[in-house]
Amino acid sequence: MTTHSTPFSIGMALLMAMVTTWAGGQTTYSPHSRFGFGELQTGAGTAQLGMGQMGAAWMDRHHVNTRNPAAAAFLTRTTFAGGFQVRSERISEGDRSTQGEIGGLTQVAFAIKKAGGKGGFTFGLQPWSNVGYDVSQLRTDETADEYLISYEGKGGLTQAYAGYARKWEGTKWQTFEGPSGAVEDSVRIIAHGTSFGARMEQRFGQLGRSRTVDIANPTFLDTRVETEEVHRSLGFTFGFGHERLLGTRFNSDRKLVSSTLLRVGGMAALGRKHTLNRNNRWASWQTLSTGPLEIDSVHSSSETYSLDLPLTWTLGLEVERNTKDGLRFRFGAEWEEAAWSSISSEWLDPGVAFTDSKSLSFGGSITPRGLDDAKNLWQRSTYQVGWRQTKGYVLLSDGPLQTGTWSAGWTLPMLGSRSGSSLNLGFSWRTLQAGSAPEGLRENGFGAMVGFTLHPFFKNQWLVPRKYD
Repeated sequence: MTTHSTPFSIGMALLMAMVTTWAGGQTTYSPHSRFGFGELQTGAGTAQLGMGQMGAAWMDRHHVNTRNPAAAAFLTRTTFAGGFQVRSERISEGDRSTQGEIGGLTQVAFAIKKAGGKGGFTFGLQPWSNVGYDVSQLRTDETADEYLISYEGKGGLTQAYAGYARKWEGTKWQTFEGPSGAVEDSVRIIAHGTSFGARMEQRFGQLGRSRTVDIANPTFLDTRVETEEVHRSLGFTFGFGHERLLGTRFNSDRKLVSSTLLRVGGMAALGRKHTLNRNNRWASWQTLSTGPLEIDSVHSSSETYSLDLPLTWTLGLEVERNTKDGLRFRFGAEWEEAAWSSISSEWLDPGVAFTDSKSLSFGGSITPRGLDDAKNLWQRSTYQVGWRQTKGYVLLSDGPLQTGTWSAGWTLPMLGSRSGSSLNLGFSWRTLQAGSAPEGLRENGFGAMVGFTLHPFFKNQWLVPRKYD
């Protein structure tokens, strides 16, 4: 009897277990996450983080690309990826500053692909936006004297997806000449490959926000406004990837010992309808010695907004060089744009609007030796460095949001694994502020992400036919 070992049931069980643990965890401490949909995420996995969070042309054989749906066709076999992160963020304005630490699970991703196959299925979960802030300002009013206004928020939006990718390959004949110069042998090699992929995405989640006015004069009641938002949208992302062999070198035994590859890729998250249901509640409070006590509910309202999220497109390229002594290095660049200014800002706070965003990324990696040639842990590891800059998305009175992120990564193949499973570490240093004024609100953060990439177990073979007695 011939059967197929499939990881679907195991994968779904792991996915649901991680979702229940993940939900509700705060993963940002940014006061700027108060605006818009919160702090947007690129969707990059741990292995991509070190290379500037690139994804358009990042066609890796052993790691899941959680940004471009076409990249799954370049994987060698079924792959699972997941991990967690910790972050420390320091927020400063003038000579005042505060610091906070947060953390939690990151995305989970599956790619189901038969070894040697041309197609691959992907599904998983990843954060799309995060909200988490707790800030206050002390103000003075001629009537109420001194009062404290506080802003708090938490929550985030998650993106669940499922997709499929397919690759087509082209070959050419590599000829070998004998001592006399005549062709005496030839071999067919893969010269290029092109993949296309698409995935369906469901974005959902809740954002909770509150604004409290605490008046020092006891003759006045304090006021609190609580807002609960439920978000959801359904859309599609399409991607493509192309890999071309630019150069090769064979040894005297006619074995390939070095090569140069060029990769180009792109993706487009199509515009989609986004529904926002908002519930507002105004209440009066009296501060007593035992704490704040709600006196009465003044007013409540419900609103529904239908938003047109913009098209987001990304293009990138990457070059990979493999040498005869096992050295491998990769470097690439990526450009991304989204026309956020097309969205209505009527549901935002006064003085806040959307603006078009643009992002530029660079990244590189180096592996000193291949697994067969490496003599120690340091030689078989992969080291990454990257940089990403984003400007736009939300426009405040000080100017558009600007983010600059330096990143580094380390990938360590697991000992005893013949399938390419690895432990992935990613580190990032981020600066975020609105406009460029040095005295404005500024964020400086350090983050560390620990992830893992697992390939087939069951004797390193999933989706491979076996015969059982």
